[in-house]
Amino acid sequence: MKRLKAIAAAALACATMISFTGCSGFKVIDDEDVFFDALDNAVGIDDDETYHQKNVTYNGDKVEYVIYAQDGDNYYTYIRFKKADDAMDLFDDFYQDFQEIRDDNDFTGTNSMSATKTRGSVCFNGEIESGSTITLYRHDSYIYEDCEIYGGVYVNDNVYIEVYSLNGSKRDKEKITNFLKEIGFPKP
Repeated sequence: MKRLKAIAAAALACATMISFTGCSGFKVIDDEDVFFDALDNAVGIDDDETYHQKNVTYNGDKVEYVIYAQDGDNYYTYIRFKKADDAMDLFDDFYQDFQEIRDDNDFTGTNSMSATKTRGSVCFNGEIESGSTITLYRHDSYIYEDCEIYGGVYVNDNVYIEVYSLNGSKRDKEKITNFLKEIGFPKP
């Protein structure tokens, strides 16, 4: 009986360790300098080449810090909201749009989606058909022509991040992959 309890305890400990290990690679980036450093190190974008602002509002929600950078067909967005619920609401808008596009077979390619109460990610590598609607920071609109999309949208606590390429080249996609690797986020 003692041996059975020991085995059960060991199995539970291993399962707990695996669940924590799986979450460790996707952390909250609560310091904007981490995002700035990743832009510089991974893709060569200096902070003076970005739009960045403190204490603003976005869609009526208070934002502590926003960073937006564009490099050709690549887009990098960091929004640290005052409240975690506001970050999750923005992520939910994207998540629902993407899920609808996927369910309607207007997205072809690979993707992975996950969401909890305070954390989520959608990674994608494929094509969105024209006529689709998707909510992104700078491209929340109707898609007028078929477009390739590669990257991901992430939320953790009060931080919302978009890193993606629209109709990007192989080199553009490599930059997206390098950036996601730099910040330790899941890649498509």
